[in-house]
Amino acid sequence: MEKWKENVKALAFKNKLLADEIEQLIVQDAVRDVKTTELENGRKVMTVERDDYVWHLNSRLDPEGAAGLYADRYEIRPFYRYFIFGFSDGLAIRKLLRKCDASNVLVVCEPNKEILAEALRQYDLKELLMDERVWPCVFEGWEALCHVIFKTIEYSYIKLLEFCILPGYDVLYPKECEQFMDEVIDQVRNEVVNKETSRHFGRSIPHNKLFHMRHMIGQRNVGQIRNELQKTGIEGIPAIIISAGPSLDKNIKEVKKAEGKAFIFVVDAALRTVVREGIRPDLVCTIDANAPERFLDTGKKEHFHWSCGCLSNPHAVQTYMDKIFYRDPIEAWWNESVQKEMDFAFPKIESAGCVSAEAFQIALYLGFQTIILIGQDLAFTGGQSHTEGIKGILGDNDAYINDRYLVEVQDAEGNPLTTDFQMSQYKLWFEKKIALLGTRVRVIDATEGGAKIEGAEILTLKEAIAQECRREQDMYERMDKMPPLFDEAQQERLFKKLYELEALKEEFKLHLEKGIRMERELKEKAKTIKPREIAKRLKEVTQQNEIIAKHPFSEWIIMYAGDAELEMKNSILTEEDMGIEDIMERSIRLLQSYQEGMPLFEEDYREMLMEAPKGLSAPGV
Repeated sequence: MEKWKENVKALAFKNKLLADEIEQLIVQDAVRDVKTTELENGRKVMTVERDDYVWHLNSRLDPEGAAGLYADRYEIRPFYRYFIFGFSDGLAIRKLLRKCDASNVLVVCEPNKEILAEALRQYDLKELLMDERVWPCVFEGWEALCHVIFKTIEYSYIKLLEFCILPGYDVLYPKECEQFMDEVIDQVRNEVVNKETSRHFGRSIPHNKLFHMRHMIGQRNVGQIRNELQKTGIEGIPAIIISAGPSLDKNIKEVKKAEGKAFIFVVDAALRTVVREGIRPDLVCTIDANAPERFLDTGKKEHFHWSCGCLSNPHAVQTYMDKIFYRDPIEAWWNESVQKEMDFAFPKIESAGCVSAEAFQIALYLGFQTIILIGQDLAFTGGQSHTEGIKGILGDNDAYINDRYLVEVQDAEGNPLTTDFQMSQYKLWFEKKIALLGTRVRVIDATEGGAKIEGAEILTLKEAIAQECRREQDMYERMDKMPPLFDEAQQERLFKKLYELEALKEEFKLHLEKGIRMERELKEKAKTIKPREIAKRLKEVTQQNEIIAKHPFSEWIIMYAGDAELEMKNSILTEEDMGIEDIMERSIRLLQSYQEGMPLFEEDYREMLMEAPKGLSAPGV
């Protein structure tokens, strides 16, 4: 097999889509701007031509030595994640990797696919690409890039990150370099927010997930809506997303003209305002585990279609919601079982932090190419926090605003406007999303107030409806007739699957007990046995901890361990000069925090199993 084919095969283990693209470039001889020059000593150096100037991606005199000097700039620390901009010939990556241990990870972003293709064609990179510590990606593939970043960053590693930029790449690709770093920093910020969210909601997160595992069995999925829309197409039909900003009261009456000509999303906090005007939404979105139920109590016996996630308030679901279209997978073990029963891929809808952004993501998933935003103030327009429809639900308006961390943004005319830090971050999220979508999706801000969202076209709602609602299509009735996603036999199989969590839990308990026993033995004998024996036992402990970390049940117990788990990980990762005894003591405490979470899981698990889906009988426990 040719060398480049071996390289592409190795790359496919990490990124199949990218490997296929690189293979096409090589097979079709489509690499135009990147050349390889052979030096007098037989070494090869790649070049890129830009603005009539030839840039060499490594030293023409001593590529090996130059790569070594580059790697020597960085002090490699245990557990650090290194984000490297540029792949070049792979030599510098290889030199860095030699300084790393098993706890390090290298995320390598190459901004030019042609460079990566030429490198795979010219050099033997199989071993480098197969190394489990190396995660290659290209800048053009944002989804793949984000996937790589998501895989390697978690809260415990936030303080253990470093950027590395290969020589010349910051000059050749300055915009891409800046965006790459911004993406990593955004993910760090997201991890902080996610961890703080987990701390805020605490036990309600796993409790609600267990509830929705059971409840979704007899419900529907947003994938069914997309399949239905694809039958007739959605050309000439926009999505309208109604949020709960104070400007909503100004133009809500106009929405009535769009019924049957647009797909109308309403966020939970705007529902009362919408119902008050006699408007029938196609889909009501709710995500908050602690959303006030008074948002949903409209005082009328209305029938709505709901979109819920795995954290949505269970009591609100049981009290107010009949037909639910689920959008979120829950945990890997359960997702795999659900997917086996589906005839389409479970929707992968990026979590966005706020319900209006979630509605935006669903609109994209459903395929809408025009999205109209209203009530999307993202600011305290006119000194008000929300639409009049929920007046009093969040307490006194002025007290609510004064309790926030206030910042300043600009409105559409460039005038200063007060908002809070949280909404300013949501504004940035929308702006970034709109920029990434480019011309593929038209986003119209018809809020008629609030903060200016860069990249969105500004129209009045009356203008937007007149221009974009050009075709009749009543999705509400079609959605109303949709049956549950799973038939009775499928529901029975999935319901029985829930009981396997009990066996997984017991198996996980045994692994924990074994891990704690091994660590205690090593801690007690660390001062009396030889270094070689310590190394052997430490490797065995590490392997056992790897089994625990990769066990399907670990996803659940970590949610119950909470702050104890975070504290132990931070201690193990960041404290320097710890001896074997200290490391083992902290690791034992970490595993014990999992044990302490077991009774909490068992309590929630029993509650989940108390009620079978309608029409099904619960198997014996």
